[in-house]
Amino acid sequence: MSFGLGNANIQPPEERMPKYLPVQLDAANHDIKAVYEKMEKDIGFVPNFIKTMAHSGNFLEAVANLYRTLLGETSLSEKIRQLAILKTCKIQKCKYTIICYTDLAKKMGWTDEQIEAMDDYPESDLFSYYEKETLQLAELVTLEPDEIPDVFWLQLDNHFTSDQVVELITLIGFFNMINRFILTLDIEPDPQFAVQEQ
Repeated sequence: MSFGLGNANIQPPEERMPKYLPVQLDAANHDIKAVYEKMEKDIGFVPNFIKTMAHSGNFLEAVANLYRTLLGETSLSEKIRQLAILKTCKIQKCKYTIICYTDLAKKMGWTDEQIEAMDDYPESDLFSYYEKETLQLAELVTLEPDEIPDVFWLQLDNHFTSDQVVELITLIGFFNMINRFILTLDIEPDPQFAVQEQ
């Protein structure tokens, strides 16, 4: 169904303002403050997307707990995890998470050259075979989740355990959700990462 809106009211990304401002600590209720405290303890800060989600407490704690868990210890190496996250964010062109996870990817050892090459990884010699599979998995889960060929599953099984594959898919799926949430509400990047972009 078309409502005839076209593109008349769509602003360029750089001109858009957040639909809702993040809920700051001094405006948070007891339950929200408890979520913020756990986040501060585990990752060192409370992301703006979590603060924005705090406008409704129905999903906040569950999403925050999953986010903290995904960033905690898993069967995946931190370097592979950051590769999957950043590729997912780049596919969806989410400025907020690209800024944040480019910084984190560099801290895990990914170079500027490798980060740039993620867009054309099949032709690049900067990634190992299993790193290319991680990048391809991010593409397939994000863009064609119901069209992943059997041969690709066989390739994954040769280089990853079943728990690693499930964790990768969960990670990619979670960041698909978060990126869409951020893009829809035009949430601004977290201050510490926005400063680094300048």
